[in-house]
Amino acid sequence: MKRIHIHQILGFLLMTVFVLINAFISYAGPVTGIIDGADDKNVRGWAFNSSEPDSSLPVKVIITNQLSGQVTAELETTTSKHRADLPQQGTGTGNYGFEVSVPWDSYGNGTYLIDAYAAGQKLSGTKVYGVGTDVSAVNLRSLGTFKTTAYCPCRQCSGKWGGHTSTGTIAASNHTISVDPRVIPYGSKLMIGGVIYTAEDCGGGVKGRHIDIFFNTHGETRFYGTRSMEIFLVQ
Repeated sequence: MKRIHIHQILGFLLMTVFVLINAFISYAGPVTGIIDGADDKNVRGWAFNSSEPDSSLPVKVIITNQLSGQVTAELETTTSKHRADLPQQGTGTGNYGFEVSVPWDSYGNGTYLIDAYAAGQKLSGTKVYGVGTDVSAVNLRSLGTFKTTAYCPCRQCSGKWGGHTSTGTIAASNHTISVDPRVIPYGSKLMIGGVIYTAEDCGGGVKGRHIDIFFNTHGETRFYGTRSMEIFLVQ
């Protein structure tokens, strides 16, 4: 029978205690916060570390071009502004607000994803902002990665239905998507690749985490092919 020496037991106990202490610290002092404002000038929000309620946190706001996926800017600030609403909801002294100016005009037309990190932890309230488009700042919630394909009103793609959808609307490019309504309810607004679509169609081959995007021509559907895309619910 193999002997277990006392130093091995002590080493195991010390390692266990170390892991438990670190787990407790991580649990006791998580960073919480949100981006709760974005307009043509600023991005605003708050972040709070319950284990260090009197400390200011570094905040990094990351602006990403939705179409290209490239990071356009990384803007840094700190949580130094007082927010009267935070003490009212039981969040410390309220000195946890942040605000950073965004030079949208210098980024060029397009839609941009806005994320923020405080002390390295991602904040909730991801938003998208449109420059030179009809997209205002909206709240987004990631639904994860879906398989996306494309279809058009031709007989090969839509059979006898043509441009008519299962909800009774006429499909439109940059607007209509076909979904599995058990996963994505009809009427849902989804952001895919910087475009906001409406779930208003379904198809026999669209099951589970699969979305079919409507295009006007079959050439466009062939060019699109099949892509894995992160899908955002517009709230």
